[in-house]
Amino acid sequence: MNKKFLSAILFGALMVSSTGTFVSCKDYDDDIDNINKELTDIKSKLSDLESKVTTGGAYVTKIESVEGGLKVSVSDGTSYNLTIAGTPAGSTVVIDKTTGEISIDGTPTGFFATTGTTPQGESTAPYVKDGFWYFYDDATKAFVKSEYKASGNAWAVQKGDSVVLHIPNEAGVMQEITLPTSSSALTALNATPSNWTSGKNIAWSKAGADVTWAGKKGNVTAGQLLIGQLGSETATVTPASYDLGAQTLTLVDIDGKTAPVTVTATAAEGDYVTDRAASPSGKWNLAIAMTDEVTADNIATAFTKKVNGVDKNVKYALAVNGTVMTGYEYVIDTQTVNESKTNTAYNKDQIDLASKNVALGTSTLSLNAATAAQAYDSYLTFEGASKTLAEAKGITVDGMNITVPATAAATPGLSVTVNILDITGKIAKNNVALTIAGASVSETETVAPVSIKISTVNSFSVDLGTIFTNLDANIAQNADATKTTVTTADGNFFALTSTTAANGLFNVAGNDKIAFKKADGSAATIAERNATKAVITLKMDDGTGSSYVSAAKDIANIYGTFNLTLTLKDKQGNELKKVIVPVTVSKPEFDDYYTANQYAGWNEGVLSSVIDNSTQNTPAFTMPTNLYTINKKADGTTGMTDAQPGYTYTYKKTDNSEANNVTSITFNDVVKDGFLKTTDYKVKASNEVVTVNALTNDGSAEDNTISVSKEFTMKLAPAFNKAKLVYYTNGVAGTVAAVNADGIIAPLTGDGTANKPKNGLALQYGDEEIAVSTTAIPASESDDHKLGGYKVTTGSAATGAVVVGFAKSAESAGGSVTLETSDTGVKIADLNAGQGGELVVTFTDYAGIKTQATIEYKK
Repeated sequence: MNKKFLSAILFGALMVSSTGTFVSCKDYDDDIDNINKELTDIKSKLSDLESKVTTGGAYVTKIESVEGGLKVSVSDGTSYNLTIAGTPAGSTVVIDKTTGEISIDGTPTGFFATTGTTPQGESTAPYVKDGFWYFYDDATKAFVKSEYKASGNAWAVQKGDSVVLHIPNEAGVMQEITLPTSSSALTALNATPSNWTSGKNIAWSKAGADVTWAGKKGNVTAGQLLIGQLGSETATVTPASYDLGAQTLTLVDIDGKTAPVTVTATAAEGDYVTDRAASPSGKWNLAIAMTDEVTADNIATAFTKKVNGVDKNVKYALAVNGTVMTGYEYVIDTQTVNESKTNTAYNKDQIDLASKNVALGTSTLSLNAATAAQAYDSYLTFEGASKTLAEAKGITVDGMNITVPATAAATPGLSVTVNILDITGKIAKNNVALTIAGASVSETETVAPVSIKISTVNSFSVDLGTIFTNLDANIAQNADATKTTVTTADGNFFALTSTTAANGLFNVAGNDKIAFKKADGSAATIAERNATKAVITLKMDDGTGSSYVSAAKDIANIYGTFNLTLTLKDKQGNELKKVIVPVTVSKPEFDDYYTANQYAGWNEGVLSSVIDNSTQNTPAFTMPTNLYTINKKADGTTGMTDAQPGYTYTYKKTDNSEANNVTSITFNDVVKDGFLKTTDYKVKASNEVVTVNALTNDGSAEDNTISVSKEFTMKLAPAFNKAKLVYYTNGVAGTVAAVNADGIIAPLTGDGTANKPKNGLALQYGDEEIAVSTTAIPASESDDHKLGGYKVTTGSAATGAVVVGFAKSAESAGGSVTLETSDTGVKIADLNAGQGGELVVTFTDYAGIKTQATIEYKK
């Protein structure tokens, strides 16, 4: 089962104790907008917790329920409160440590906890569905619905030295989160059985005669079963510090029967296998050997069973210390009796090693796949001139092991003889040239984690601390920076220089892609031991920094934490030093690309915009072109993107229905009787900013674009919405206009100077004012009569002017309202002394959108 990151809404509290107690809770399905902040906080805490237990060596010491969620305590003394306000308490479920029986709220259920996997590779732990508990029935090999009701759909199960949390993600899909509860806990194992699958036809034969053999397996007698060496597999463990080699590994079928084989794990350290037990990268090689139960008489059927009278390969899962950790996908596929009779003896030219690179110290050399398939046993010898050279240098062999002292570093011209006893009982041998390492391999170290966002960087810097400045002098002297590689065991990481994968890894070769730097940023050299950081460059498919290459088959898998391995090698390609680099890749954000232009009409995050009234009776809206400024890349000159974002709008129509994420505003939907009724709009700005060239299931490339987006509120108004009426009395602006004995409100006079104070009614737009008179607002539009850049008239808007009309509110006293000729002002007919009301001026722009301004009047 693969480890997955937790990115979820926490639906309720849950608890796990040493007795196997766990809690489920009621679905908290209120408005998600109210808990966004809490979800963000939970995700941040889980990300930190994930880093600690996967790469930092920490483990969970306690999980306890608290109000609104749970509290996770960690071995380093820290704790994490993962809560959402208002979450109710859940029911308690206990698994008896001795019998495994499950009790709910103190009542035994008669069901027993199972923590293995189904034949389909699914967990058999109990779960909640439709408000009821479901338990796995060993008899029927299926889940059954119990009569026990559950309080919710989040739960946890104690599983060995780990706790498995079952929590829905934001899409409501259940996911399993495994956390170690001890320093030696294995939380996940990811293995790919490429060799142990159907169709491999493991070769075997019976010896036709006695054979005298100097290899580890000794002499062979006539009729003895001879089996080809099975290809090894790889497995990756979480946490990486878990010592898989110290565990008992078995292959078991769905009935719990163990296959007659032994499985051995050895640390995968690169081109050779050292004598060290630990695997700092978390990657292991799995080797298999058949036990004595397998004989020449039963090997053809020892790993099969009858299905409708036909022998079919049994499918096995890999178990660690008795706990099934994978799906049932391993097959021991041996030759049939007839196939075994077709095996032929080796041609010596076919014999070769998987790698010719040899480390200082003791290493185990392996046959290449083609050789191993037909080889019953093998050992190494030195012969001829190589025997003399090996003796002079103190290099020895024992079986397939080779020991090279430090004094023999970089020995040239050495060949080893590979001796093979094949499955037909024939002996063959071949000489293979070796490359001896120039220095001893030092211990693997881990540097501080690195966080990157794709598309915001083309390269990222790794802080090496003192690792390279404190290198052993022998390593520093023999290191060749151009041979340095960066690899990752996770196939979802980005390619670094090449789209060609080697053994599932994307490789970086050459100092042009891994640049070692001094503390001041200048170039460093390994020999001088002055490198404090390494700059790693990601491959850009199109050379512009906008198209990444990834091995991910699913675009969602490009995000997360990956362990890169930076390996320093000598000129022969032998590794000298390994550095583990945890790298967390996150999705780019809108703010990485754009910054709001402060001069574009923003007010505390709300945008103020106006309708385009340039076309008669056809109102329109175009987002300002300068709404955002494009951020610069690290070079300070190149833009993060070359385009402004696109926009979609969500708004209420006048009929109370809603337009959702439309690309333009339809004014027939928001304008009624000439007036703009809808002024608030939710706007989403988005842009496709980067392409990830990901691999599909068939190995081909597929482009996937990643977009960034941001939502904001826009206030939309007609073009002439800022106009208003103001009445001056001896230079003082007031809100009530005086009506004289003739029923007229006088127009603005005076210029505001000391000798000419302002008096009368004015039409105001920003800092501009005009008198409310027929001269200032003529019957025919003119470029000489404008307000706020708009021509004003009492006539027609046919040529783009704003038409100004006068009236009074329905409740106001008086009769008709007219703008009098001869600049006398606005007349309100039939108004008696002491009466008043509200003057309403309507502005109709060229697009037919109306706005109004008002002022009170009194006679």
